Amino acid sequence: MKIFLILFITLLSFLGCSSKTNINQETWNQLGFVLPNGMSLDPKFWKEKKSVLYFGFSHCPDMCPLALTNFGRASLILGEKAKNFQFVFITLDPDRDSPATLEKYVQNFPSKNLTALSPNVASLVLLTKMFGIVREKVGEGNSYRIDHSNFIYVLDENQNSLKTFPGGVSANTLATELRLLVKP
Repeated sequence: MKIFLILFITLLSFLGCSSKTNINQETWNQLGFVLPNGMSLDPKFWKEKKSVLYFGFSHCPDMCPLALTNFGRASLILGEKAKNFQFVFITLDPDRDSPATLEKYVQNFPSKNLTALSPNVASLVLLTKMFGIVREKVGEGNSYRIDHSNFIYVLDENQNSLKTFPGGVSANTLATELRLLVKP
């Protein structure tokens, strides 16, 4: 049943929710994020490099660890060109994913070029609308899970959508495609 639900959510995402190409800059500038060190994210962060985004949660048993492992591997494969990107994990479960939890979580992946962010509640609502993310809390108590769409989004320094990949894209493919986005 769980596999069917995830496949259904992914299919829904492919049919019209997977990639929004027009991100409203004014709305984007209103988003609030907390870094793993507990500090608020400076909005200038988004202007520094191209952003490679993945939305998930730290208690995810499968899709999120795979995507973040491939983030790290792609960053390593890119070598010097990795400096043109910031790989960003944004939690869909800020209730459980405290900054300290996220800080420990991202240390499990092969890249040091990975930032974990926790959005405030209003920002989470805006982000799911902006990116067409399907997000559903399933279960009760502390053992719930978040069923969610599974995509990687690449944004330029002005938050224009450049590419969207399925969350299970291989590190080699991701690195190859990201390399094409770097000016020679």
